Amino acid sequence: MSGTDRGVSRERLLAMMTAFKSTYLLRAAIELRIFDALADGPADPDDVAAILRTNPRATRILLRALAAAGLLDMDGEQFQLVSGARELLVTSSPQYGGGVVRVAASDWEWDAMKNLADVVRHGGTLLDVNAETPGFPYWVDFATHLTFATKPGAEFVADLLVPWAEDRPSLDVLDVGCGHGLFGFSVAARDTRATVTCLDWPEVLDVARTYAERLHVGDRVSYLPGDAFEVPLDGRYDAIILGNFLFQFPPSRGIDLLRRLASALKPGGQVLIVGFTTGDRPPAQDYHAHMLSLLMLAWTSQGELHSPLMYQKMLASAGLVDLDTHEKPGLPLRVVSGRRA
Repeated sequence: MSGTDRGVSRERLLAMMTAFKSTYLLRAAIELRIFDALADGPADPDDVAAILRTNPRATRILLRALAAAGLLDMDGEQFQLVSGARELLVTSSPQYGGGVVRVAASDWEWDAMKNLADVVRHGGTLLDVNAETPGFPYWVDFATHLTFATKPGAEFVADLLVPWAEDRPSLDVLDVGCGHGLFGFSVAARDTRATVTCLDWPEVLDVARTYAERLHVGDRVSYLPGDAFEVPLDGRYDAIILGNFLFQFPPSRGIDLLRRLASALKPGGQVLIVGFTTGDRPPAQDYHAHMLSLLMLAWTSQGELHSPLMYQKMLASAGLVDLDTHEKPGLPLRVVSGRRA
């Protein structure tokens, strides 16, 4: 289901009402490693159950449901992978994407969204533990399991920053709410002068460390645990990145943070806001962004996705100039930037 489907029909309503069934089917198959069990070729339910140590009858029912959903092929009682499954759903594949289910269909999200009507009545989160809570466990999953837009988004940030910094004597980067850290690490991977300071909760920084070592930039990365609104900023930075961060807050709070960060910029330094945006195109063109905005409504006290224009206004209110919005065809993320004079 996407925002390109227009109009209301019985078929469309039924598809929306039952869409969660495909989600829990996929979640179960990934958790059980069904696709790994079929990686060597077709197998029947008893064979799959023996490999996975699951109940044979229950395995047969699950395999047939996966075939009904188009995730497996079925020939008699033999099941096999469909096109694309080996690349995206077998854990040994370099392109494995199954872990994204921990981000895109998390228990944390379902706990918040199942009471969406009450959230709308209330005007914000009903959860005692939510996205604004220090150490919110979801952020560890978000850092660990990269979404399909993460690496392309990180490369886009490097495309913008590395050429810009060629004439600067340094390229010291602060990545605020760094998560996995890839937005900063992509810059360090391309420019050997670059240093990166990762700011996030301590348990999230543990994940970022693993990515820094994997990308061979760990010797140029430092870690700053704490709250972005409170942690002391002792350094001076050429660039400050906020990836998938400011939509947790209303514009007033965003401006407060941007003013704080602007004071940590070197002269001529840049702030880059990276993420999904809404507000300047028909909602159907930004379906996933609007769904994310609903999640921020349910997960935070006042968060929602903002438009590029609103981000520019926030940057201007923080005293930054040369405001710009950067897009790349096929990439759902945008980058909104501003410079310290």
